[in-house]
Amino acid sequence: MSHLKERSSKDCLNCGTEVAGRFCQQCGQENVEVKESFFQLLRHFVEDLTHFDGKLWKTVKLLLFKPGSLTKLYIEGKRASYIHPIRMYIFVSAVFFLFMFTGEAPVKPEGAGSKANTSKDFASGLQEGLELDLDNDTVNYKTIAAYNAAQQKLPSSKKDNWLDAELKKKGIELNEKYGGDNLKIGKALIEKFENYFSRMLYISLPIFAFFIWVLYRRNKNHFFVDHVIFSIHIYCAFYIILFITQIVSIVNDFFSDQLSGIIAFIVPISLVFYLYKSLKNHFNQSRKKTLLKCLILILLTMFLMATLMVIFFMFSLFNI
Repeated sequence: MSHLKERSSKDCLNCGTEVAGRFCQQCGQENVEVKESFFQLLRHFVEDLTHFDGKLWKTVKLLLFKPGSLTKLYIEGKRASYIHPIRMYIFVSAVFFLFMFTGEAPVKPEGAGSKANTSKDFASGLQEGLELDLDNDTVNYKTIAAYNAAQQKLPSSKKDNWLDAELKKKGIELNEKYGGDNLKIGKALIEKFENYFSRMLYISLPIFAFFIWVLYRRNKNHFFVDHVIFSIHIYCAFYIILFITQIVSIVNDFFSDQLSGIIAFIVPISLVFYLYKSLKNHFNQSRKKTLLKCLILILLTMFLMATLMVIFFMFSLFNI
């Protein structure tokens, strides 16, 4: 509730309903004077920020340390104290992708370690180190017209199939565009793929929820939308865990590289354990059933991600 003066008029400024109290019973808007000073505006900003922060930390704490509990509370209707799943996903994923694809790591000081600096972010590392090897035909044919002319002279049995033809023509186009520099082509490809990466995960989320629905379809207490909420919470938790891991890796690489192997070992185990605990706490099945379904879900998700990676990688290639 704000500290603004309540209006003497009882018509809601938002929907026009006759207001019985301080809040409109139709749309929920507070019936207060619309004129406010700069300090009142500033106070509202501070109140909203601290209110959001309070809900954020409470939500994150429950999400990370009691896997599956947040979804249970949401389904039971206990929602006012926690951030809405969609709002949380947008916020967490935005921070995650912004950091992972634009964050710069500090430069390691001299004497901090004998290994080369490996703390650069994932995307930058690929951009600087990837060289895209193109088919020899992309070098032999300087133009797409020349390639098409050569293909027309071949018998049908020896012509390239549709996919090979499209890849070779794209290779010729990229060679011409980037002067045959495979490193530049690789950088452009990764930059384009980065732009699509978040969309790939957005698409994977409802499919991940569908996998869960299939595995737990006999449970009549959960509808598909419940599995979507559960999946959103899983994704948010994974983003936060990976975000924290990246911070730890940057700090570790700044001083030494001794923990890099340990971190690389612990992270996947942590993600698998979190998924198992979430499934166990949310669906309340036996350990054996939960473990089996968790392993099946992991295999299905790995296949899904590999498929989407190929699709979006090809989509990126044909859009640079």
